[in-house]
Amino acid sequence: MKLSTRIYLDAALQNMKSVFFFTFLQVLIARLGATNFQIALSNSLPPLFCALSLAFLTRQLPVTRGVFLTGGYIRQFAFLCMAFSVLLPNPIPYLLFFWSVNAVSVMVSDAQKPALMRRWVSPNDFSKIFSNNKIIGIVIVTIGSFTIGHFLDAYNWMFPKNYVFSMLIGCLSTFAGMSLMAELAPKEKQPIKLTWVRPFQECDRKTWWLGLNNAGIAMVAPLLVIYHVNVLKLSNSQIAYFVVIAGVVSTLLLPVARMLMDRFGMMKVYGIAIIGMALALLPYGFIHSFWLLLVIQGWVGVCLAVNEVASQTIMMREAAKHRKEMVYFSDFQLVMNAGNGIGALLSGALLAFLPIWGCFVLIAITRVLFFFSYRSAETPEAEDVAALQSVQQGSPAQSAKS
Repeated sequence: MKLSTRIYLDAALQNMKSVFFFTFLQVLIARLGATNFQIALSNSLPPLFCALSLAFLTRQLPVTRGVFLTGGYIRQFAFLCMAFSVLLPNPIPYLLFFWSVNAVSVMVSDAQKPALMRRWVSPNDFSKIFSNNKIIGIVIVTIGSFTIGHFLDAYNWMFPKNYVFSMLIGCLSTFAGMSLMAELAPKEKQPIKLTWVRPFQECDRKTWWLGLNNAGIAMVAPLLVIYHVNVLKLSNSQIAYFVVIAGVVSTLLLPVARMLMDRFGMMKVYGIAIIGMALALLPYGFIHSFWLLLVIQGWVGVCLAVNEVASQTIMMREAAKHRKEMVYFSDFQLVMNAGNGIGALLSGALLAFLPIWGCFVLIAITRVLFFFSYRSAETPEAEDVAALQSVQQGSPAQSAKS
């Protein structure tokens, strides 16, 4: 199987997992009667456990097929436990527990994937592959969310078993994708020696800046679930339309964004996406028109897609500046996941003191002020070019076939 085919198939399968398992998971938690704090906790605990895994575990594991597969098996067990725990009388504590177990194991494969990519993919192809992966994901998420949203509403009479059926399909998808990528990992066995490690060894100013911007994005996620489900009482199908419109607009505009990145620089386009997201959500808590919310979600979807592609490309390019590559990948994802977890917790804390519209306003203003206050943290684009040239000269890609 061609390398590109393997990578794109994995992207398709992992996005099927995202649709069938996670798109409506927090909606399910809200419909099961979770409090605002529990909804915020469901946004916070998984990334926090991802961060703990990255800080103390994954960086010590060798990049081998055995390690990669073991992480996948534990992840699959956690997925199945999450799906079936929905049928228990009080499922939310069990959901959160197994979601945290899943978060620890998923970082084993997610932290090793960039190292595998750098072994096989030319640095010139990073932006292309990440953009194509994102478009594949957008298409699958768009079609899948529309279909699953209508399925969940049509079979709402069997709640919550309708959600369990969807989650089990997601389990199979992620396992198949993990098996494909495991073929790229080295087969040799290496000893595993777990010791105390110091996190944040390879974090520079740009990494922290990206992580704090990520925290601002994460603060909005639980607010959207609460606003859509508990305040506006939207159905699964209506929530699915948000994903659909975001997917359609992102598919059309992401190639344009990629051209703008090449012409004006990665960091400038990334900055526009961050500011665009914050300003779009500024009036969100005052809006009750479904169609106006649909337009805003479309714009936010584009900004999120640009943010993801830009962040991944920046991570891969910046790796050339760091002596310990695997430590850098772990630290980068550690900062991103810590930002996600802390952001969601802060959002839950704000809800204890402010109405939901006040949370949207405060978060949006804070994000804009932070971005411009720390704008000096950006690294000149010329440094990115130099780093890319260094990678091209020092570590050429291997064969394009596995």
